[in-house]
Amino acid sequence: MLEKSFLARVSEALNHQPDHLWITEDQALLGWGEAIRFDPGTGSDRCRRALQFVETRVPDGVPIFASFTFDEEADGSLLILPETLLRVDPSGAALVTGASLPPSSSPQTLPEMVEMVDDREQWRKDVEQALSAIAADEVEKVVLSRITELKMSGPVPAHRVAERLIATQNGSSTFQIDGLVGSSPELLAELKDGQLRSVALAGSVPRTPDAPQRLSSSKMIREHDHAADSVEDALSPHCTTLERSPRELATFADIVHLATTFTGKIRPGTALLEVIADLHPTAAVAGTPTKAATDLIREIETHHRGRYAGPIGWIDSTGEGEFAIALRCGQIQADRMTLHSGAGLVAGSEPEAEFDETRLKLAPMLSALSVS
Repeated sequence: MLEKSFLARVSEALNHQPDHLWITEDQALLGWGEAIRFDPGTGSDRCRRALQFVETRVPDGVPIFASFTFDEEADGSLLILPETLLRVDPSGAALVTGASLPPSSSPQTLPEMVEMVDDREQWRKDVEQALSAIAADEVEKVVLSRITELKMSGPVPAHRVAERLIATQNGSSTFQIDGLVGSSPELLAELKDGQLRSVALAGSVPRTPDAPQRLSSSKMIREHDHAADSVEDALSPHCTTLERSPRELATFADIVHLATTFTGKIRPGTALLEVIADLHPTAAVAGTPTKAATDLIREIETHHRGRYAGPIGWIDSTGEGEFAIALRCGQIQADRMTLHSGAGLVAGSEPEAEFDETRLKLAPMLSALSVS
């Protein structure tokens, strides 16, 4: 649980309407304005270009927000250095950049939903196409996503959505970067004092008494192990030691996942973005084998994922930082929101059951927007 005085400081800072934020259980970074915006471009070198920018353009000790598209060939990745940056932790709050915070404002009321577009039939077609590819041994696992479009009665205040997510999504990383707001349970990678940590999540069911039994099925375990194996394969070359925990249950609000935690000692001179470049996309958001699954996603999905399911977080000039996978999120465009959710498909998956899983994963955002 978030410590009360820490929560109070974060809540007070949110009244100043930050443009960007990253909040975990022990630290909050809130930013206003943009001193610098950097586009790292596309392709396999985008993390290298982002790292070079951070090392040469960002002052020492100053965190910079970063959000990458899921598909390395898609435009839209960005790094943002705010004009004003506030760091809050359990010991207090301090400005990292800027002279003062913008004026505080009165709480804004969330607009009401006017319309929701949720295409179940398109999902069924997409899943059947994916299952045909699995049956033909083109892939072992593929993670498909879908979108839910919301029309609201007025502009959506992202920081208020984030505030409601913080109150309900214990243990998750809440983010708001350039209109993408959400609260992710999945730590992609964190690097601090030479120690690397990552958590692989795959296999999801509602939080009910029979959750452990449902997550013990061969289908759930197979789906999860694909994800955990892909993380281990990516992390190993960057670590001098790497430990893999036993598979366990991880509960976030109303959802229970299978989880595997990795901890290791980073090889000297290795920056977090170098790890991210090899780690993303994991089998938890793409599939197995990675390239074949990613190609299949491009073939099947008719919408653009954008920064959904991509790395999101912060980094500094020392190479340290923290990234989650951008899940349980939506992109705000004035009075419209595009919500994203997905499910991992393996042999034995069923379209209706997987649709129900995507609805379960939409619940945190819908609740934060007061949409039933």
